[in-house]
Amino acid sequence: MKERCFTKSNSMIKDFMRFYLVVLCFSIIRLPSLAQPLTGQACAIHKAAALKQKNAQSRVQYPGDINIDVGYHRIKLNINPTTRFLSASVFTRFKVLSEIKTVSFDLQANMKVDSVVTSGKKVTFSQASNKLSLTLPNTLKANDIQSLEIFYKGTPRTSAFGSFSVSTHGPAKSPVVWTLSEPYGAPDWWPCKDNPADKIDSSEVSITLPSSFVSVSNGVLISEIPAENGLKTYKWKNSHPIAHYLISIACSNYLTYESTFSYKGKTMPVVHYMYPEALTSTVKKQLDQTNDMLKFFSDLFGEYPFIDEKYGHAMCNFGGGMEHQTVSSMGGFSEDLIAHELAHQWFGDKITCKTWSDIFVNEAFASYAEALYQEHKYGKTVYFQTINDYIAAAKKTTEPVYISNPAIENLVFDYGLTYGKGAVVLHMLRGVLSDSVFFKTLKNYQNSEFAHKAATVDDFRKIAEETSKTDLKYFFDEWIYGVSYPKYTFGYTQTAPDVLKIDVSQEKLSTNPSFFKMPIEFRIVLQSGKEILHKVFQNEITQSFEIKNLQEPVKDVIFDPNALIMKELKSLGSITGNEINGKEINIFPNPASEFLELQHLLKDLKSIEILNTNGQLIKNLAPNSNIIDLRNLPSGSYILKLNTPNRIISSTFIKN
Repeated sequence: MKERCFTKSNSMIKDFMRFYLVVLCFSIIRLPSLAQPLTGQACAIHKAAALKQKNAQSRVQYPGDINIDVGYHRIKLNINPTTRFLSASVFTRFKVLSEIKTVSFDLQANMKVDSVVTSGKKVTFSQASNKLSLTLPNTLKANDIQSLEIFYKGTPRTSAFGSFSVSTHGPAKSPVVWTLSEPYGAPDWWPCKDNPADKIDSSEVSITLPSSFVSVSNGVLISEIPAENGLKTYKWKNSHPIAHYLISIACSNYLTYESTFSYKGKTMPVVHYMYPEALTSTVKKQLDQTNDMLKFFSDLFGEYPFIDEKYGHAMCNFGGGMEHQTVSSMGGFSEDLIAHELAHQWFGDKITCKTWSDIFVNEAFASYAEALYQEHKYGKTVYFQTINDYIAAAKKTTEPVYISNPAIENLVFDYGLTYGKGAVVLHMLRGVLSDSVFFKTLKNYQNSEFAHKAATVDDFRKIAEETSKTDLKYFFDEWIYGVSYPKYTFGYTQTAPDVLKIDVSQEKLSTNPSFFKMPIEFRIVLQSGKEILHKVFQNEITQSFEIKNLQEPVKDVIFDPNALIMKELKSLGSITGNEINGKEINIFPNPASEFLELQHLLKDLKSIEILNTNGQLIKNLAPNSNIIDLRNLPSGSYILKLNTPNRIISSTFIKN
């Protein structure tokens, strides 16, 4: 890694406004402690909080002009950071989709347009209802190409997650300017077509600020040009399709910490734009993980989409991160947060959600990528720790993953729903398809017709179906468009020396779906210790399955041994199928806070286990355990399982 220093001048810029954003209990922004873990969860929490705080200013429709297809934007920004005043122009080239005489762009009313010019002539315009309407000199027909430039100025408002923000950082209160337009903030600071479905073919951004600033944007740095009065202009060019809300700037007295990423004969710079006081040895080690993640995700998803440009991070004063194309804006640098925002370069940037209801194709994949990187680096145990955290959050949700109403601010970026349950859905889809088919699906999706375009959840489903040669509509209907999760009861009986009968039933739900059709795995443990993995497909609320030719008695049957389903297990059955005398086992108190007392009359007890309601083993206990220590268990419901040579007895309990 190498560092590059920029001259810092505090004399020209003083008394900056502090941005209110993110942590609702504070009235001014605070730079997050880099010692605190910042993950995709932080991203979700802060986006949701910001939307809730500023919902009155947010727009949830897609007012972009449907008669044009935007091909190119050149944005020139001259910013006075002391007053937050912006003097700017946007040159736009677009293709006409149907015959028009007028065209409109989305721009907040407090940004005043001075003039609009096309082919050297001024265009008649008006501003009303946060829309800029233009009357063109001539009627344009479908497929015509038109260019125009809008000149405007004003003090941008700061809405949602901090669409246009000015603050300070560090002991010297050094100034910082940044933008974060997701989901509805772009028109706060520049005239655009406010619709994520219409990706711009290419873009340029020029930023003029005092020379103490290093100004960062998407793509490749074309030039740094000193200007009059101690100013400097940074010009950036992005040559790939980009969603309007991913165009960004981040400007401060950054130091750069740089390396090079090489992949299959191609190289690109990895550049981190850092506050000087934040560039510690600890943070450098965190940043150094980026290259390993780039390699891992490139192998998994396909080549990094913007390898001919760059990747990196730019520090800003907010919690979490934002996946701006080629340079993520960051409030911290935990491993999970770096992985989350980097994965967005494929899922969210290369392929963007077509509507905010389809946010699954952005955030679910980025959250799941955190778990995938943990699996790669630390193994399955850590992977499942994260999946279980996602499951715990997902079980609290009552809305479908497909956002039913993006006008509700706590839905689009709801952690349990969009991030947590979304990631769990991908974990389960991996189980349904198998590892090889699932990861082939991800690569096929990235290389599909939707590459560098926008996609819906159903677009992804169709790619998964084409890859797997499997009808997955039932799965997406249940887990994306439905709510809740299955609550299973199962039992098993060895009806003959070589035949095992497994009975599975679900609690009927009052929501949609009323029960879940799912493939279910069982691990059948024979008396010799040999294990058989058997898969069935439950498509009725109560169903029996027979497994034949077992050749020896069954010792145990484990429901969903690889934890592939988000579920609850209501009870476990026994091999004999006999009713258990209630006096044979007793546990109290129930619920319990610290200790659970177990009483039983079993003489041949081999082991005692505690399982969570997903059926995963939490703790093994000695067979002579009478007092069970619960102090290290999180609050929730559990299953106490007593194993004898001939049967399994179980009882549920609650830890307060």
